[in-house]
Amino acid sequence: MKRVTMKFALVIGLSVVAATSACGGGLAGAHADTGGSASASVSVKARLDLPNVGNPKYDKFFNDVVTLEQLVADAQAALDAAPATLNKAMNVTEATDLDTAIKNISGKLKGKVTVTVNVTPIGADVNVVATPGVTLSTDDQVLVDAYKNVVTDVAAIPVKLAPVVPKSIDIAKQGILLVVSAKSDFTGLKALTTLPSVIIGIQKATSAMGDIKTEVPAVIEKSKTVTVAIQGGA
Repeated sequence: MKRVTMKFALVIGLSVVAATSACGGGLAGAHADTGGSASASVSVKARLDLPNVGNPKYDKFFNDVVTLEQLVADAQAALDAAPATLNKAMNVTEATDLDTAIKNISGKLKGKVTVTVNVTPIGADVNVVATPGVTLSTDDQVLVDAYKNVVTDVAAIPVKLAPVVPKSIDIAKQGILLVVSAKSDFTGLKALTTLPSVIIGIQKATSAMGDIKTEVPAVIEKSKTVTVAIQGGA
């Protein structure tokens, strides 16, 4: 696997080495643990309200939809939470944008730590250590932990979401086929009790998968912009 290493001189005064690798792989990689994520997890299962019908073929379809939507929701939550995470660590009570949060943390950690960011096909590994000769205070360590969590969450978003759009297209195609087969899979009493919820659920699912094609590229682009901002525009 080819790896490119780049050194960054950060606006916030942190010394960073970011190692990026060519990213790919399937959906399984999107579930990788990122080590102490600080992002809020937003549950999409209740929002989508997809049925559980007891038929493995349909239940797997609906579960795949929920899994994919959850990946997107968690990525957006990580982006939304980044400024608040930094502000909380600095005991800043008022809401600020990310640029302001970064500038504030700059003055507190300038020259004190070295950060290594390694982005791989399964996530992001971030290591933060004190600069040689520097002893971090308890307050410094709180800031370091917050910074590490934000960088870990945001830097991993592009690789986590890389398989989402192709997978959503595949799921949407499955939905078209399931609408056709549902009328023969749910007959008799189930045609009255189960079939309507299955059809409605498939319609919701395919609509959600269509939205992903628009939402995910925007989230990925925003995460890249935020990562650059955090790393000082390098």
